[in-house]
Amino acid sequence: LVPTSKIALVIGNTNYEDDDLDLKNPTNDARLIASTLEEIGFSVVLKENLNNVQFINEIIEFQNKLPEYDFGIIYYAGHALQDGNGNSYLLPVDFSNKNQIKSQALNISEIILDFELFDKKCLIILDACRNEGNIGLPKPIIEDPFNIKLAYSTALGRKASDNSDLNNTIYTSALSWLLVKKGLSIYEILHNTSKYVRKRTDEYQRPVHYFGSPINDILLIPSD
Repeated sequence: LVPTSKIALVIGNTNYEDDDLDLKNPTNDARLIASTLEEIGFSVVLKENLNNVQFINEIIEFQNKLPEYDFGIIYYAGHALQDGNGNSYLLPVDFSNKNQIKSQALNISEIILDFELFDKKCLIILDACRNEGNIGLPKPIIEDPFNIKLAYSTALGRKASDNSDLNNTIYTSALSWLLVKKGLSIYEILHNTSKYVRKRTDEYQRPVHYFGSPINDILLIPSD
């Protein structure tokens, strides 16, 4: 399974209005992934430091474009949180109040369900939970989507480091390196990324992926 037309939305949120939330690497990571995906034939939209309205608009615009393509990827680097009910949210740069998370952030489950309505395959990659107060995101409590695959840079109970001593996170560096390898399926790319990160972090960071079994066999670059 080799898609002939591929589109990606790549987002990196680094400069938050709350200075305590500022990060070093999300824009670096987003730029790395954007250039990597362009190299393997994706039509890429790269966005940085999106506020809530901008974030929502970019998701909607990508949804509208996706039916024109065989396969899509959304990549997000930045902060994410979960609420007391186990719902997970992506944080725009103007996020300010955990008590208003539903109105100030983007619900991951709702994004997945919206994209599942399209008869197009899409991989959502989240390199998030990058501060000490976060310990990973749970698997969304939704009926398993068929056309959507979700990849987290770390499992619930495990922090994903911002790797501020490096130009990119370990997760995104490994992912970028594996994306351009010929003959690897999406499953193999994600599985090998997880193996590498777990080894490099002595099992402290454990990337996981869920759902979207038909996406597992997709090859981004066929073998020679």
